[in-house]
Amino acid sequence: MQRKDILFWLWLAHTLGAANHDFRKLIVLYDNPYDLFHAEDSELERIPEITPRTRKKLGDKDLSRATRILDACEKLGIGVLPYGDEEYPASLRELQDPPIVLYYSGTLPSFQSQLFLGMVGTRSMSAYGLRQAYKISFELASVGAVIVSGMAKGIDGVAAAAALSAKGSTVAVLGCGLDIVYPLHHKNLMDAIRQNGVLISEYPPGTKPNHYHFPVRNRIISGLSQGTVVVEAGLKSGSLITAKAAIMQGRDVFALPSNVGSEGGKGTIGLIKDGANAIADTADILERYQYVYAKALRMEALPKAMKNSGADLAHLDRMGVIQWNGNAEKRERITPKTPDRTERSVRDTAKRAKSTEHTDVFRRQEKNGEGEKPLSPVSAAVLESLTPAQLAILSAIPDDRAVSTDALSGLGYPYGEIIAALTMLEITGLIQKLPGALYTKL
Repeated sequence: MQRKDILFWLWLAHTLGAANHDFRKLIVLYDNPYDLFHAEDSELERIPEITPRTRKKLGDKDLSRATRILDACEKLGIGVLPYGDEEYPASLRELQDPPIVLYYSGTLPSFQSQLFLGMVGTRSMSAYGLRQAYKISFELASVGAVIVSGMAKGIDGVAAAAALSAKGSTVAVLGCGLDIVYPLHHKNLMDAIRQNGVLISEYPPGTKPNHYHFPVRNRIISGLSQGTVVVEAGLKSGSLITAKAAIMQGRDVFALPSNVGSEGGKGTIGLIKDGANAIADTADILERYQYVYAKALRMEALPKAMKNSGADLAHLDRMGVIQWNGNAEKRERITPKTPDRTERSVRDTAKRAKSTEHTDVFRRQEKNGEGEKPLSPVSAAVLESLTPAQLAILSAIPDDRAVSTDALSGLGYPYGEIIAALTMLEITGLIQKLPGALYTKL
């Protein structure tokens, strides 16, 4: 599409704003915004069923704003995909309030032939939510599905990073301009998506994040996707807005059950009660699409992907999604302080473990039908990756029984640091949380 044509699309997008329901009525009457721009006031008065506010806005014939936006896009290397472009996603044209233009940075996928699946969930993810979001996204991307997310912290970031780890394609839909890094800790992730996927936004460069933008943004996530997968969501989670949008758009909604009673499980359980498709694994999702998208999916790759879909915490750390070493609640890296005598002693324990295949401190016995058999030893690399607090807490958990967080408080660490360490140990797969805030080794 030529520059002059794009200018009129940008004029219309800026004039009407995001998610304007009058756009569909106008595009039926006018083939392109050029004709609408040159319409006389008397002609605009005769357009039926549009709001007086829209009619008044259409009277503004100033193209300077559109020119500035296009100049900024060209300077920043941001592409503009208008509604009238043949590459515009057909699935978005079906919406009652489709985006008039999409700004993009990266490589556009084939919207017409590939399977797109939205992956959304809570920002305050649990270890369970992280593992499941990574596993499902990794496996879906491995077989050729395109993962669509909202780039928010938590589940969204994990899903996008997992798709990249699988060498798959991902689309991240932002609620701000593409030149804005939000959240800040996702800068590396955004850069990686530009290289191996695409960032998309309805908002022009320079648009700051605003809490009104994100619910509006969610309709694009579900609109691009044949199905939306909700991994973990509280009752007030924004991912439920995406799920509702998917239902209104006639798309599939999948929900992964969480622990009953957990905050992150209330939203997904509610979705299942309301008719969402309950899933236990990736195969439950793919069985819906494997024949319709037979040419786009490599189902033979699923078994191998399932063996390699454990959460790569180092990769998530590099992408800025989590901080693997240190406080799990903080998103920036922390410069390690010089260890004191106690910390050096704990660290030396881990170094000694490296010289042997395993150590009794970091294993437990498990019953089977033929007697007792030790589980596979924890690798020395994993032990060395632990912080002093994580290593001390892991050592303090007995091999043969569960302990409470109160029992671990005797180690002398602040309560918040104990909880953070337990969370990361659970994510790493070294311990398991049981009902009643009890923890046991795996």
